[in-house]
Amino acid sequence: SLIVSLFIYRTIKIRDLPKIMLEGIHSYAPILIILSAAVAFARVITLMNVATIVSEAVLSAISSKVVILLLINVLLLFVGMIMDTGPAILVFTPVLLPVAEAIGVDPIHFGIIMCVNLAIGFVTPPMGMNLFVTSNMTGVPAMSIAKKAAPFIAAFLVCLLLINFVPQISLLLVGT
Repeated sequence: SLIVSLFIYRTIKIRDLPKIMLEGIHSYAPILIILSAAVAFARVITLMNVATIVSEAVLSAISSKVVILLLINVLLLFVGMIMDTGPAILVFTPVLLPVAEAIGVDPIHFGIIMCVNLAIGFVTPPMGMNLFVTSNMTGVPAMSIAKKAAPFIAAFLVCLLLINFVPQISLLLVGT
């Protein structure tokens, strides 16, 4: 894209490159710091064997697959509201995947459940980050956007339940 912008469309001048690079660094440095901290935390969780401890505790306390899936969904929706998707996946996958596998959920199916939950959490009030980003960009109050988004969030939740309890929806194309 840099070559196209410089030489074909000529929308960028070579003298603009340092400013563009500096803006890129300012945009991506915080994200990289958060991701590196999440990776470090995920490794600590793995080394401390937290996944096994959590898996054993959940499976000894709850025997119903439906209840465990609903608890995982509630946790992931809440996490999606307060945490960026990348770090959330890095931190919670090593903890929740063994629980999901223990109750017979395919890892690909669980990954889809996780991503859909986090995406819904991103737009769900009261703390959904995308509500505040949209509010900031448009000048419309976040709660006004949340009211308009409510029917869509309800539809997302129905789809999430279908994805959870009809695994063939998620696994049809992978052939499992």
